[in-house]
Amino acid sequence: MADMIYGSICLSAVPKELFKKVMCKDGVERVFLNMKIVKRKEVGKFGHTHFASCEPKEGKVEGVNYVFGDFKEWNQAPVAETPSTGDIESAQPADDLPF
Repeated sequence: MADMIYGSICLSAVPKELFKKVMCKDGVERVFLNMKIVKRKEVGKFGHTHFASCEPKEGKVEGVNYVFGDFKEWNQAPVAETPSTGDIESAQPADDLPF
């Protein structure tokens, strides 16, 4: 099993009432979300092994989905040899960038 997991979360999927504003000792107001990372019983369709949930300890609302993220075990692949600069330029013209 990997020592780390990685993935993504969708903050817009979190019910707004679960965000908590807290005035910290340094005088700055910050926003917190209580959450948990749970290991899945079975690996998901895209290889996800864990999920993030913000389900409250009490006051759960029926029909509300509290899952807002998916995660996989981090298995870092060995570093591949870097191609020369000429190979990179010929592979993708500068004016053909995807963004």
